[in-house]
Amino acid sequence: MENQGQWRLVALAIWLLPAALIVGIIVADPLSRSVTPIYHEAVENWWSLQPVYSGSGGFNYLPPFLPGFSLFASLSQEICEILWRSAALAGLGFGLWRCTRLMTSAPGDCYQLFALVSVLSLPIGLSAIRNGQSSAQLAACLVLAACFLHRQRWWMATAWLSLALVCKPLALPAIGLAAVAFPGLWWRALLGTLAVLMAPYLLAPAGYVNELYAAFASNLVDCFEPPGRTFADLNGILRVWNVKLSGTPSLLVRVAAGLAMAITIWFSARRATDFRRVLLWLGFSGSYIMLFTPMNEANSYVMLAPALGLWAGWYVVHGKTRMVQTVALISLTIMLLADLIGLFLGKPIRNEFDKFWSPLMTLVFLGILAVEAKRTVTGSRQPPAPAGLPSARSSTSLCR
Repeated sequence: MENQGQWRLVALAIWLLPAALIVGIIVADPLSRSVTPIYHEAVENWWSLQPVYSGSGGFNYLPPFLPGFSLFASLSQEICEILWRSAALAGLGFGLWRCTRLMTSAPGDCYQLFALVSVLSLPIGLSAIRNGQSSAQLAACLVLAACFLHRQRWWMATAWLSLALVCKPLALPAIGLAAVAFPGLWWRALLGTLAVLMAPYLLAPAGYVNELYAAFASNLVDCFEPPGRTFADLNGILRVWNVKLSGTPSLLVRVAAGLAMAITIWFSARRATDFRRVLLWLGFSGSYIMLFTPMNEANSYVMLAPALGLWAGWYVVHGKTRMVQTVALISLTIMLLADLIGLFLGKPIRNEFDKFWSPLMTLVFLGILAVEAKRTVTGSRQPPAPAGLPSARSSTSLCR
C-alpha cells in the first residue's frame, strides 16, 4: 500500500505541477503566447452578425465553435483563459486515467501504469495547452469517447465525439473511423454530427449561418495550401527529397489513406474483443489527423500523444518490453529531440527538424498499428485454447 501511495503522488504531480505553472503564467500575462484572441474576436463578430473568417491565418473552425467558446468568453479574461486550459487538462487526465483502468481486468491500484501513460502523453501536449489551442480539447474529447466506446455506451461516446467536432473540424476523420470500428455507433454519430452542424441555426438568423458555412468552406480550401507556410505533416517528410504533394495528388493521397485505414479497421478493430479495439481506432485516428489533415504544427501532436501513451501502457500490461521501449522512444523523441537540436543549431533548424521528425515518427507508429491490426485478424482466426489451459497471450499487469 505504501508503494501505491507513492505512485499516486507521482501521478498527481505529473498533472498538477504543469497545471499550476500554466495558471501562474496566465495570472502574470493572460494573453502571452495565446491563440485565444483569435477565438475572442470571432465570438464578438458572431454575436454582432459580422464575418468571422479571414483566411488560413485567422479563425479556422466550424461555426458551432463560436457559441461553444462564448461560454468561456463571457467570463473575465483570467478566468476564461484558466478554465479553457483547465478543461483540456482535466479531460485528458481523466480520460487517460479511465482508459488505463479499462486496459486491464487485474484488480489493484493502477497509478504506476497511469504515471507511465501520463509521462509519455502529457509533455507532448503541454505547448498546445499552454497556448490555449483547441487541439488539446479535441484530444481530450477523443480519449473520453474511447472510454465509452469500449464500454459500448454509444450515446455518451457520441456526445464526446460531437463535442470533438465542435472543438475542431479535424475530428471528422476520427468520427468516421469510429463508425467503421463500432457498428452500434454509426447512426448515432450521424445524428450527433447533424446536431452539431444545425446548432448555430438556433442562435442566429439562418441567412447569416448559411453565409458562415459558405465562408468556412472557402476558408478550408485556403487551409489545405496556405501560401508560404510548411507544416509537420506528410509533406514535412517529403520535403527532404524536394517533393511536395498539392492539388489533386494531395487530395487523392488523403482519400486513399483514409480508405486504407477504414478498411484496416473494418477487418481488425471489429474483431478485437478487448481494449485493442479502442486503441486501434485511437491510433489510426491520431495518425491520420497528423499526416493527412491541413496545417498541423508541432503543437498539434497533442492529438496523437494519448494514443502513444496508451499503447505503451497496453504493452506494459501484456509484458511486451521491447514494444514498450519502441513506443516510448517514439514519444520521447517527438517530445525532446527537436529541442535538443535547437540548443546546438538554433531555433530555425529546430523548427524545420520538428516538421520532419514528428510526422516521420507518426509513420513508424502507423507501421506498428498495421502490425497490430494484422495480429488481431490472424489471432481471431485461431481456435480458442482448451479449457483449463492458460492462453498464449496471458500477461501480467502493473495494476496488482
